[in-house]
Amino acid sequence: MADHFYDGQLRRYITQFIRVMSNFSYKDGKGNVIQVPTRYGDMNRQVAQILNKNSENVMPSAPFISCYIKDIKFDRPRLQDPTFVSKINIRERAFDENNQEYLNEQGANYTVERIMPTPYVITFAADIWTSNTEQKFQLFEQIASIFNPSLDLQTTSNYIDWTSLSVLELTDSGVWSSRQIPQGLEQDIDIMNMIFTAPIWITPPAKVKKLGIITKIINNVFALNNGTVVSDYQNLDAVTNFGSTPEKTVVTPGNFDLLVLDKVATLINYSFNQLDDNVDVTDPDNISSWRTLLDLYPNKFIADLSQLRLTPPVGPEIIATMSLDPNDESRMLLKFDTDTIPGNTLIDSNGLRDTDLGFDSGSGRGTVNAIVNPETFNPQSPSVGIRYIILENVNIVSEYNDPEYNGPNAWKNSDQSDPQLYANNIVEWSGTEWITVFNSTTATEITYITNIYTGVQYKWDPDQQQWSKSFEGIYDRAAWRLVL
Repeated sequence: MADHFYDGQLRRYITQFIRVMSNFSYKDGKGNVIQVPTRYGDMNRQVAQILNKNSENVMPSAPFISCYIKDIKFDRPRLQDPTFVSKINIRERAFDENNQEYLNEQGANYTVERIMPTPYVITFAADIWTSNTEQKFQLFEQIASIFNPSLDLQTTSNYIDWTSLSVLELTDSGVWSSRQIPQGLEQDIDIMNMIFTAPIWITPPAKVKKLGIITKIINNVFALNNGTVVSDYQNLDAVTNFGSTPEKTVVTPGNFDLLVLDKVATLINYSFNQLDDNVDVTDPDNISSWRTLLDLYPNKFIADLSQLRLTPPVGPEIIATMSLDPNDESRMLLKFDTDTIPGNTLIDSNGLRDTDLGFDSGSGRGTVNAIVNPETFNPQSPSVGIRYIILENVNIVSEYNDPEYNGPNAWKNSDQSDPQLYANNIVEWSGTEWITVFNSTTATEITYITNIYTGVQYKWDPDQQQWSKSFEGIYDRAAWRLVL
């Protein structure tokens, strides 16, 4: 048995028509203005009996206006595709039940599927009961003046109801009087009849679904002998990204890549045909608004509470709380949880790591004072223990030593000798000479160092043979997620 459906659509139409015909009045001979009552004309027997006080001798009072439906006909000229379904997404504004107020946050999301309604033309009738001709003149003049020839009719205030608006038109004055000529001694109350028509729609039930989306899929697609995965678009190995996982693909809503730089996250419209990381983030076509992505998620985004989680190639997830830049919706401002950021590698003045020693020596440091270009930077009487990452070689000459070579004065030892310092190394001033505490050419492990001048952590990757920001960079769609 099919589910019962009734929405009271005809009842709403007749109710609106009765409201249109309400609040008219007449002035009696004493100058009193009296409002004329309006009621539904199709009175049932029980109500009529109560109003008549169970007597046949009670005369109906006048004036009053009775309204009812006279006719309903199928309107074939307005018939449209009956199989059409209109889908609309609705996003509510969050409501605080405790304080009974709306918040500046997104609430629940819904999808409404509206089925094409059926067109009809409905005919209304209004019987105007009057006890004298003057009452009839007054009422007709008030009603006729507002129909020229029609007025708008609205049955609901729901803005997604595509059948709420109609037009009520006065099509016929009907019968001016119910009395006959010649008149006898006994006459009924005079009744004037007015006819109105309106195009209406009878709507089948709509399907309302709470909007949801799969926010992350982790699925074994298929495994190759070499342990790689070929996605639906191209070989993932051809793209240099963070967090690629053998034998798995991870899909994030919108398929956006993510650029994390200087505590700002930016969504990148990554093209499947683009197989390099040289994305111009200054080009608006490559950047998307964060609201485009947040609207795909069923949960609410709450500033400084919702989280961005990054999956680096090595180590656990890096977590940051998020807040949208009020001046630029393409920028998500990040506050990182320092407990999730990789720890610095502690290196002492002898170049030994605490991990090498197997214990905390207490003398190791995981910071440098600055990252400098020795060709343009002058240390100027450095203090003991100061450390720099140098970007260029110092005093590295050819294998054929030039006896006339004299190195830069800024980087001489106390005895005026020239230290040999290699690019990408960490050097420290011992008080009398420059010594190398980190040799990039012999390092075999990932090294994390923080620049205390800027507060930015850097990583030395022995495979790539370069310094880079430790966890900042481009994350592919498989290596980041949101927790709302």
